Amino acid sequence: MKKTAMNRILILGLSMVFVVFGTVSFAEEQDSSGIFDLAVGIEGMGGETTYQIGGNIVYANGASESIHFPLSELEWPLDIWLGRIDAGLNIGDSWRINGVVKKNISDPDSNMKDSDWGVWYLDGDPGTSPSDLDIYSESNISDFDAVIFDIDVEWAFLQRETWSLFAGIGYQYQNFEYEGQLIEETGYYLGNPIGTFPGDGSVGITYEITYNMPYLLIGTDVNLIDNLTLAGSFTYAPWVEAEDEDHHLMRNKVSKGDMDGDAFMLDLSAQYNITPSWFLVAGFHYTKIDVDGDQNQTINGVPYVTIEETSESTQTSGYFKAGFTF
Repeated sequence: MKKTAMNRILILGLSMVFVVFGTVSFAEEQDSSGIFDLAVGIEGMGGETTYQIGGNIVYANGASESIHFPLSELEWPLDIWLGRIDAGLNIGDSWRINGVVKKNISDPDSNMKDSDWGVWYLDGDPGTSPSDLDIYSESNISDFDAVIFDIDVEWAFLQRETWSLFAGIGYQYQNFEYEGQLIEETGYYLGNPIGTFPGDGSVGITYEITYNMPYLLIGTDVNLIDNLTLAGSFTYAPWVEAEDEDHHLMRNKVSKGDMDGDAFMLDLSAQYNITPSWFLVAGFHYTKIDVDGDQNQTINGVPYVTIEETSESTQTSGYFKAGFTF
């Protein structure tokens, strides 16, 4: 996905926030119980997205074979800062709609790591093993874009004076887009380095991955004192769809993956009401995504192979936001 498309998604998300705000005025005319809140904040994320290929291979001519897994692994860093805008609408006493849009405001500080195993083994070299690390490189992240959009509907099905339980459904979209400049690539034979290739400062690889995640959630909130509320929720996404694209520019090799799997998310937060209208929220968020499928590779636009692919993303965040209730 190009930057222009990502910007459109961000604008769409922000537009939805203002649409919700606009509907509040109408809702308040119809139902005085509607309460709308809007918050802005910052989020620090750590983690990585790692994908591996190997296993069953089908060549363009129809021939097939099975090799060791993994043959190759790329680890893309997610140590970034995000800006976020949150909105929520209470409908009556039991229903609530939440939405959040996040956009990166920094690039990853860590390098992308690329590893290949058993290359000599595949060439039939005696004495080598599929577990031998034969090629390793690191690339600096020279450009990066991230957009995360999330919306859910919650129903408080059990309410007591100081606590409640809620359940809901939602949808989350994630898109991460990278450009990497090769720092150095080293070849190995039986564990010993045999040659090093330094980068020249140009972009050698680009990578993009997109997740679509409809989900179910359950959670609780507890009013400890008049102005302090603790909340926690667990989310499970059983039908995650993921697409990625890796472009090795020096070889003009394009690899496109189509995967599916599942994910879970955990969110814990504390809200302090400074006044009846102004509030502060600090929280912790964890996401784990596991998907697998097939990767189709082309070289110079010509189909090459289809190979098995798995991808895993781990995202750990701490966030802080300030908001106003209308």
